[in-house]
Formats: sequence, C-alpha cells, structure tokens
Amino acid sequence: MKNAIAISSGDFYETIKDVEAQDLGNLPPRIYFTIWKYFNRAKYRSTPYGTFASFGILKNAIKQTESKVKVSEEQIIHRLIDWPYRNQLEFDFEHTIQQNGYLFSNSSFYVTLNGIRYIACSEGVFELAEIDHDDFVMQILNACMQPIRLKDLISKLQWEDERESELLMLLNDMHDLQLLFTDQDPNIIGEDFFKRTGKEIAGNTPEYLIAERKAYHGEIDQNLLKAIPNALDLLRKIIPKEEKAALTTFIRQFKKKFEQREVSLLMALDPEIGIGYDELEQSSEGYDFIIQFNNKRNDHKASNDFKARLKKTLSLENFEHGKTLFLNKLNLDLNEKPVPLPNSLSVLMHIADDLVIIDQIGGVTANALAGRFSMASDDVTDFCEEISNVEESANPEVLFFDVAYMVEANVDNINRRKLVYNHQLSILNYDTSASPLLLNDIQISVRNDQVILRSKSLNKRLMPRMASAYNYTRSDLAVFRLLCDLQHQGIQSSLLLPLDGIFPDLDYYPRLQYQNIVLNTQKWRVNKEAFFPGKVQLSVDACREFLTKIGISGFFKTGLSDQTLCFNLSSNEDLNALMQFIQKQKSIYLEEVILPKQNVVVDEESKPYLTQFILSITHNERIYNGASLINVDSTAHVQQVFLPGKEWLYFEIFCHQQRADEILVSVIDQFLQAHRQAIKSWFFIRYNENGNHLRFRANLYHEEDGQKLNASFADYLFPYLTSGLVSDFYSRAYKREIERYGSDLIGDVEMHFSVDSNFVLSVLQSQTDSFSKYSFCAEIVAQLLQREVFEGEEIRRIIKLASDSFNHEHHLEATDFKKLNQQYQSYKSHTVAPLDEYQLECFTGLVQSLVALLKDMEPNRKTKLFTDLIHMHVNRLFNKNQRTHEMVMYYFLLKDFQRSKAIGSY
Repeated sequence: MKNAIAISSGDFYETIKDVEAQDLGNLPPRIYFTIWKYFNRAKYRSTPYGTFASFGILKNAIKQTESKVKVSEEQIIHRLIDWPYRNQLEFDFEHTIQQNGYLFSNSSFYVTLNGIRYIACSEGVFELAEIDHDDFVMQILNACMQPIRLKDLISKLQWEDERESELLMLLNDMHDLQLLFTDQDPNIIGEDFFKRTGKEIAGNTPEYLIAERKAYHGEIDQNLLKAIPNALDLLRKIIPKEEKAALTTFIRQFKKKFEQREVSLLMALDPEIGIGYDELEQSSEGYDFIIQFNNKRNDHKASNDFKARLKKTLSLENFEHGKTLFLNKLNLDLNEKPVPLPNSLSVLMHIADDLVIIDQIGGVTANALAGRFSMASDDVTDFCEEISNVEESANPEVLFFDVAYMVEANVDNINRRKLVYNHQLSILNYDTSASPLLLNDIQISVRNDQVILRSKSLNKRLMPRMASAYNYTRSDLAVFRLLCDLQHQGIQSSLLLPLDGIFPDLDYYPRLQYQNIVLNTQKWRVNKEAFFPGKVQLSVDACREFLTKIGISGFFKTGLSDQTLCFNLSSNEDLNALMQFIQKQKSIYLEEVILPKQNVVVDEESKPYLTQFILSITHNERIYNGASLINVDSTAHVQQVFLPGKEWLYFEIFCHQQRADEILVSVIDQFLQAHRQAIKSWFFIRYNENGNHLRFRANLYHEEDGQKLNASFADYLFPYLTSGLVSDFYSRAYKREIERYGSDLIGDVEMHFSVDSNFVLSVLQSQTDSFSKYSFCAEIVAQLLQREVFEGEEIRRIIKLASDSFNHEHHLEATDFKKLNQQYQSYKSHTVAPLDEYQLECFTGLVQSLVALLKDMEPNRKTKLFTDLIHMHVNRLFNKNQRTHEMVMYYFLLKDFQRSKAIGSY
C-alpha cells in the first residue's frame, strides 16, 4: 500500500512512510481519512493508476460456458519515463548535425499575401504565428514535408559546401521558431520517445507506471451479454443525434463564406481570412403549400422534443422506491431517422452474477479506451489494430487517421500510444510514421450539411480518430478541436440515458434496466444537514438508521466519473468516512453499488478481484462514403479570380424576392439584348446571404469592354435604386467554383449555366405556374433516360436519396406526406403551360448541355454533378423557398417512378 502511495503522491508518502498498520488509529483524522481513501480506491475502483489496479486482456473469452477468469496475483510493472520529464531535456541542434538527424516541417504552414503563417505553441498557449515571406524558407519547408536526413536536405537544396554554416544557422532558427522539428523532438504516437532517443531510466528519473496482470484462462458466459446488441440498437433509436454546437455553427459560417467550395483546412480555420472555429483562436411567392413546409424546416428542436417525449413516458409516478424500470417494457417513441452507430464502440461494465452494470457506453471508436495500454502490451496493440481494420474495411473509400497531439505535460501520459491506424497526423510534434499526413494537404468542404475532409495528394476522404481517452475539450487549438468534433459527425456516439439529466434535481432515481443490462443504478440525494443536525455529527448508528430509512443499498458510492468512493452500509469506519466527506458538501447523491456474490475474476489462490471490463462492440456496415473526386490538379492554367471590370462582370442586386423576377425580365434581359455583341455568355443565381439578392455574371468577349458595360448596367438599374425597389447594388470579384466542379469542367459548367439561365428567363417572361415548372424538371429527367445518360434504376436511386434527404431536412410527418400526395394528384391532372418556339429551343439546348456534361462520366461524380445542376436549375426557376420547391419536385419525381414501374413508359 505504501509503495502504491509513493508512486501516486510522493509528498503524502513522506508523511506516512514510517507509519505501521497498528498505528493507523493514532493518526490525525485528516491523515487517516486520506489513507482510507487510497485503500478505498485500491479495494473498489478498477481505474488503472500506478499500481492501484492492473489491466489484462482476455482472448476468445466469451463462450457458451462460464468458468472463473484466473489472473496472476503478481503485477507486471511496465516502467516508462514520466512525460513531464521531457521538459527537463535540453535540445542541442549540434546533436542533429553530428548524428545526421531527421528534419520534419511543421505542416501547419501556409502562405498569406506577404508572409508565412503557421501554428506555434508557447508555454501551453497556441498562437497563429507569422514570419515574412521568404522563398528559400518555403523551399526548405517543402523539402521537409516528409522526414529527411540533414545531409540529404543539403544535397536536395544544392547548397554550397563553403556556405553550409549559414544554412545550419537558418535551420536552427527555423527550429527555434517551431517551423521545423527534428527527430530529437517528442512524438506522442509510435515508439516511445524516450526509448527512441536513447534516454534511460536512472535512479532519480520520474516514472509513469502501467500495471498488468496476465490472464491465464477463463470464460464469460455469452448469455450474460446477449442483450447488449439489442440494447444498443434501442438506445440508438430513441436518443436523438445532436451535433456538436461548435460544429453546427462552423458549418453555417462555412456555407455563408465558402458556399460549396472546397478550400484548404488551414485557410478555413484562419480567423482573419477564414472563419476560425468556436472563437478559439484570435489573430494579430405567397404559396401557402410551400410555406408550411419551409417553416417546418427552420423550427425543429430535436433535443427538447426527445426530453418531452421521454418525460411523458417516464412520468415521476414510475419512480417508486425500490422498483426497477425496464426500458424494453416502456412504450417509447423512436427517432424518425436514426443515425448509425460507429463501426466500433466501447461498453465499460461490471458483472455482478446475472447482471451487467454499465459504467460508460458509446464513443466513436473502441480504440479510445484501449489505446493507452498499447504502450505496455503487444497484445493490446494487436487488438487495437484489429479494431482499426474493422473500421477501415467497412469504409473502403475513407482513410482513417490518428491525431497526434500533446500540450499538457501532466496529462499526456494517457496520450502515449502505439500507431494502430495506417496513418497519423502530427500536430506540433515529430512524426515517426512511414507516410505522415500533413495539415496543409487537407482540404475541407461542406456537402449536405456534413463537413468533408480530403487529402489533396491522396485524393481520399479523411476521417479523424483519436486512440486516446484524452478530454479534447481541454484544448484551445482550433484545428484539433474541429478534428475531434468531426469524429462524432453523423454517428450516434452518445448512448447514455441518464435519468438525472432528464429529470434534474430529484431526491430519488430508480434503477433503469434493459433486460439484465443495468443502464442506471438507484440514486438518493442527501443533504449535509441530515448528518449534522444542529451542526452536531450523527452517531454511526444514527447515520446507518437514516440511510436505511431512505432505502439506501448495502453498498453505495459518491463522487464524479472515476473519482468515486465506495461505502459499506454495515461498516462503522465507512460511515464515519462518509460523514467526513459530506462536511464539505451541501448535498450529494449516493449511488447504488451492485457487488457480485460470486466474483468472475480470481487469482491463483482463488482470491476474488473486483473487475471492470472494457467490451468492444463492432459492426461491418458502411457508414462513410468517399469524397466525390474532382479534378483540381490543373488549376495552374485555369484562372480562378476575375476582378471587377475585367472579362467577367459580377453584380449583386439586393431586392425583395418577388421583385427579383421583374429585375431579370425588365433590367437584365434588356441589358443583355443591348450588349449581345459584347457578351459571350451569362448566368444568374438567387441568394439570401446577408439579404435576398440576385447574383448576375456576364462573360465578355473583350476585357476592355468591362468598364463600359459596368457603367451601362448601373444606368439600367438606376431607376430601381432611386425608387428603393433595389435596396443595394455591388460590383464584385468573381471567384469561380473550381473546387466544386473541377478545373476540367468549370468552363463547361459556366456555359451550361448560361443555357439554363436563358431557358429560365424565357419561362419567367410568360409567368409560368409552379406545377409546370415541376413538369419541366420531370421532362429533363425523362430526356436523360431516353438518351441513356442514366439507367432507370440508377436515376430512381438518385432521386430516392435526394427526396429522402429533403424530406428529412423538412422534418416531414405522416400528415405532411398526406398533403403532398393530395398535391401530387392535382399536379398530375394539371395542364402544363405549353412552350412557345423560342422556349422550346432553349429547353432543347438545356437538355443537350446536360447530356454533354453528364454522359460517360464516372458514376459518383455524375451523380453529384447532376444533383448540383438540378439544384441550381430549381434555384433559378423559383423566386423564394427554393429548397422546399426542390423537396416537392423530387417527391413528385419519385411518385412518377412509383406509378410507372416499367421505366420505358416514364
């Protein structure tokens, strides 16, 4: 016991090192209480900390038969140098020179107008640092994007031998600035840093210990665990998915600034030129049918709905003292569209005879809990690699990577781990992996309200994981917080159902079970005054009588997370400790502890152990799709930005939604007719960012006409401005959406937008009704089928996915589908507005343009381009509530397919 305390707290050990067991009763109460807490931890809590508890791994241990799990009484102590010790080590660049060491770039660097920006850290505080732009510094940084030997770098730079000292001074300066790392700098993932760099444990070197007990044999009865999968599935279906608030805000801000473009992750997180993340870093037609659905789209609060539903089902009348609630017997409402579980997750549990008691459940990967033990055990490393293989095999189009992060020396011991994924991303530390991922290689976009990361060099979607239980919300580094939040995106990672979170501040909570799975144990609230009436402490017998009267269990605990103390109601010593503990509290919750009558785990001498199990659950269903591949490799010869008055004119015209069509017909069309000889192509889009407006772009034959046409358009718009019908008007730089459409297609897409805009303008001039506009969209799909751009089942699947997505976005319910079906009947009996000769010519051109763009394209890219182009087409057709019109359009299209099973008759 003393040895364990010496490892845990050297200062307290000095206080009690000479105390013998028979002297405990003579100690001051404060000292005695501290020793009691240490003993309580060793007896009841399975938290691996020093030598107070040990870990072990059971292989093939879930069987149809049960036998005691036998472990070694003797601990195997894995000794590592304590991580804070690295701060005592002095860096010497001369050592790197002499050893011909490796250099590795801080991959967070990127170029601004006049400088090089990068992430740095000083005394645990992150900053966005910047130095003046220097071509040679950039050359060095680019040469060190993968770890490179010093001599190989000198050779690569073709540096003159006689000036080598100048280069070495520069490299040293770059290291001091944290632009470069060497192989003498710490790594948190991979071979242990101290071992890798030849540091030995000396007599006075502080140590970090991981204790292990080998499991010899034994099995757990699988019947005990058979209810767990169904319990997980039910929890997934009843607990609503809530995205991280910071991530939701980021998505909204990203779409506002970058729309559907793909940009550099580092640029997006720059608070000056991007949007940052969670404000962590600071740098130097009155269509009632449509309206009712549009309003539903904006007014949904899933979390509050869930709590209200659950409160209605779990009324307080059910909370009878001593009565167990069974989740599987409650009539609970299910989520309309539950999200999937991650491919692996952890169940932290105890086994007490025929009960399984859940301590924690969920997470984004089972490696988060198991990873910390990989430093001490090859068996655990192999186990973690099996978990990562499950995740990667289920999602073949996605590259999973572990995030290497360190900043808190006193906490980072739990971050040390082996590399259990095929890739890692190192943030401000050295990387020992074969092919490091680089921060400045990562691109980011938002598609269907999901953040997508893509490696530019590998052209694969990236999915972050952290094989560590580190509480990442402690960090104020924006890129790290974003990566960690992204782990939870689109999956149900939270499966806890705490009754005290739904019904706060009650005096009693019952046990909640799913069959034999205990999800919540009983809880009782007690106040300090109950133990100290008139400020006088109760006797032990009076304390026991009070606790027995309120129905407290024979064993109970109090505290938070793993900082808990367990008490035996029949122990005078424990009750004295309880009253000492509560002195510093106004009130506390006492929680039921269920101990086994027959322990599952024993040692060679059949001594029982109180054991906590980490059960890893996996499934092989795909939950992530790959990022649609786009051609962005040849952007060098494709101009991306056009300034006002050049070959592209771009105007933003702010006006009421219903006035927009008049502006198109009476202003833009007249302007186009007047300057048809000067304008090669044009298109418009409707937006509501910062106010409803039209975005009008015109491509000129001759750049020198730019200023003249700019002034001319202002003249056409002047009456609307002076009358107030147009509230504002801007001339902007045109930034082409190359990241969305690809450098190989952007020109063709712009020409298609022109053809599309011409057709829509011709339709607006005849004031076509909404049903006819839906029919035009249906005819486009029919034409694409006839021309074999899509197969029937292929386009039906695309429309079904799009329709489901829009229905989900609008939170449609049974009554809403009934209204849609009624409208569909009206739509089918409606007479479509006939197209005149010019409109028909424009429509034919629109279809031909779509065929030319989509035919023979790679399937995934074709699907995305089709939905993007249809989205923009609907945007132009309707002057308001465009997304709701798109929802109705897709629903009607799907109904058409359902009515006509034979595609040929469509």
